[in-house]
Amino acid sequence: MRHINPVRAGNQSAFTMTELLVVITVVVLLISMLLAGLAHARELAQRTECLSNLHQLSLAALNFREIHDGQFPNDYQSPTGYWYQEIKPYDNNVADNAICPDASTPADPSATTLGVGSANTAWGFVNPNGPYGWLHGVVCSYGLNTHAGGSSFIPVVAAYGTASFGGSTSFYGSMASASDIEANGNAMVTGNIESGGGITLKGAVSVGGSQMPNMPGMQPPNVTTIYNQIMQTDNPQAFSGGNTINFSNSPFLFVNGDFSTSGQIQVEGSGTLVVSGNVTIDGQFPSQGSADMNIVALGSVTIHGQLNLDGSIYTAGNFVSGGGHSIRGNIVVGGTYDDKGKGYIEQAPPPSFDPRANGTSIVPDQPLFADSIWVDGSPSDTDPVPTNLQTGDPTLDANDQMGRFCIDRHLGAINVSFTDGSARTVPLQKLWSLNWSGNFSPHNVTLP
Repeated sequence: MRHINPVRAGNQSAFTMTELLVVITVVVLLISMLLAGLAHARELAQRTECLSNLHQLSLAALNFREIHDGQFPNDYQSPTGYWYQEIKPYDNNVADNAICPDASTPADPSATTLGVGSANTAWGFVNPNGPYGWLHGVVCSYGLNTHAGGSSFIPVVAAYGTASFGGSTSFYGSMASASDIEANGNAMVTGNIESGGGITLKGAVSVGGSQMPNMPGMQPPNVTTIYNQIMQTDNPQAFSGGNTINFSNSPFLFVNGDFSTSGQIQVEGSGTLVVSGNVTIDGQFPSQGSADMNIVALGSVTIHGQLNLDGSIYTAGNFVSGGGHSIRGNIVVGGTYDDKGKGYIEQAPPPSFDPRANGTSIVPDQPLFADSIWVDGSPSDTDPVPTNLQTGDPTLDANDQMGRFCIDRHLGAINVSFTDGSARTVPLQKLWSLNWSGNFSPHNVTLP
């Protein structure tokens, strides 16, 4: 008689528990690989869409530049708005092009009073009554490299300490102070008045722009750093004294100690006078015409007489004017600014030694727009790597503006568009190797 094996029937065998577990493990592994592949494919598609957005924004900015004498849009509030508003006529889909699909949700208003974004949120919902109220109503995932932007954001006077004016000076441009701004006179300011502290205006002061107090991160260029850079790299020649300042043999002349214009002093040629001490303007300087020169001083600058200058003044100390001045240039003050004089100060493009000068100089392969937590940023080669790549630097620290761009938005990278209209994906550690400005020294960094 034939016996039937109870384990087998019809030449089929049942799965053992081990075999079943192996099959389940393989299926789970395949599903996880499939999901990871789909997620990666989705991210690549969103990255491509983001690159297209940045390309369109750059094309709009290039069209703007053709109409505005080679100037890219501003990073700053101006009579025509700022870059987002300025490129609207050149991009009829700017609201959509300004949103990265990986950061389409606006910042949580309860999490940031300034509306700062993050790696996966856009900046926006800005408080209309706050220091950046002019950004109200806009949600955006990108920021402008201010080194490539227009020059209207450069104030005619920028001071670290309190800026006060009680005379009758006309300021053709904006005024800025990292501290307070006070006025009590007949002064006129055609641009904005901005301060890191309060703004107090009394008397017959006329302001053509906006008053923006309590703005965080307000810092003018460091005059001591500029002075040291000139001394180390530009080889200034010693000023021999006398009644003539002659720049024929060198664009930089150096005075070791104080400099006073009590005599009849003429200026020949154009250049920069670098002074290790204080500068005092007595009498009329120059004795005839207007001096085509800049002044960079480690001490203070005091005007008792009449200064006629076609150039800028940089003082690491205080600026005090009780006389007259006709200045076609900018004033940067490391201390306090006290103007009780009369005359005018007219904004002009900054000298090449000013780091803001690159705002009007387009360098090859320069970033224009990029994934960002804020409307703008001016990265420096000394900016540190953010400790948190999801938030970047939400404090908007003026000394860490690379932290606005260095965020993990696209698998360890961000998208960047350039002044030639192109756009590409840049790994975060390579951001420090881009030509953000003419003064930027590319180098390698290590991510946390």
